[in-house]
Amino acid sequence: MTTNDKPVVVLVPGMGNTAQLWSAQFSELSEVCRVVVADYAGAKSIQAMADRVLEQVPEGRFSLVGFSLGGYIALNLVGRVAERIERLAFISASPFADSEQAIKQRESLIEQAHANYKVVLENMGRFIVCADGPLARETRKTVMTMGIELGVDEFCRQQRAAMQRPDAREQLSSIRCHVRVLCGADDKVTPVSGNRYLAEHVPGATLRVLERSGHLLPLERPTEVSAFLHEWLLADTANSGAAEGAEEA
Repeated sequence: MTTNDKPVVVLVPGMGNTAQLWSAQFSELSEVCRVVVADYAGAKSIQAMADRVLEQVPEGRFSLVGFSLGGYIALNLVGRVAERIERLAFISASPFADSEQAIKQRESLIEQAHANYKVVLENMGRFIVCADGPLARETRKTVMTMGIELGVDEFCRQQRAAMQRPDAREQLSSIRCHVRVLCGADDKVTPVSGNRYLAEHVPGATLRVLERSGHLLPLERPTEVSAFLHEWLLADTANSGAAEGAEEA
């Protein structure tokens, strides 16, 4: 089987992430899929980010994984090219728009980032990574590495795009592809409640919650995320409407 014969899987990273977020999953999935790691740097809105992702996807049908901010981008894509999306996975995601409090917090982060970006990255690593997780130290280092690579201007662009994103709750009931949701029990950025809302309002969707895990699951729990995506890719989409309810692990 050649690369072009393999099914296409598009991995969309979240805020402050580079392709390094998906390093373990790229290696695992490339054995059975043509993997595209999306890059939307420079885009100023969710719509523009989704445009960039579509430019990188080969013609035809594909499976789509949205992590965090990438989940909002994935929802935008489903609203535009639903007929091309075979299956959909959300990791550490939410359908909600920012609250007024969240917007104020992002505005404060932007100010802090312009003043001392490295300190912001260090604080963010401590906040979003589960402190007693198995790969906490390594994940926090990667947060810093990815953030420095993207730079403060991109960090601020992504914060502003997130502030302006639309609420997607009304869209969920119209999604018809096979959907699975994965999140960390200790996620402070996109808590279990938002991920559960996704799973409960998308027809046939399922939820898995990983204990001792924060927001950055692809880095904090790479083996479990790769296994989750393998199972998702092998699932019988013909029976997706009869999928199980939420589950925790």
